[in-house]
Amino acid sequence: MATETVKLIMGIGKTLTGRLLLFDALRMSFKDVKLKRNTDCELCGDKPSIKELIDYVAFCDVQMPKVKEPELNLAEVEISPQEFRGILDSGKKLTVLDVREPFEWDIAHIPPARLTPLSQFDNFIAELNPEEDIYLYCYKGKRSITALKKLKAKGFTKLKSVAGGIDRYAQEVDPDMPRY
Repeated sequence: MATETVKLIMGIGKTLTGRLLLFDALRMSFKDVKLKRNTDCELCGDKPSIKELIDYVAFCDVQMPKVKEPELNLAEVEISPQEFRGILDSGKKLTVLDVREPFEWDIAHIPPARLTPLSQFDNFIAELNPEEDIYLYCYKGKRSITALKKLKAKGFTKLKSVAGGIDRYAQEVDPDMPRY
């Protein structure tokens, strides 16, 4: 269809107007079928009555279930990279989770972080202690907030996310850290 669109826009080649091209991958064969225009068609006939798209949700009466997400005040759960560095330097017992993907971890990470990719995060939740302070970070901060919400929904309460993620941490705290 993309090729047909390009041909129609550029006005070149032989288009499939009035025809349908069937492709059978098992037999590696093509079949060209001619189509007769229906002059009474409400969409493309001589007097089309359909001139705009319908409200599909209203038409199908599909009601999407509302998923109740835990309320989250970012001011309460985010900490600055400098505050995070101070907590790391204090020697306080804590869990640090890097929710980026392994290829990102290989570029740079913040010790003593543990790699727990958001794509597999649900598998790691059972291994976490809800009594410990848990600090999360990702690249820019969005994935760590998503992981934080998941933990909050499971009853974890001692949670913080590094605002701006490892990218902001590298800019403001550790300028020698590789950035990507």
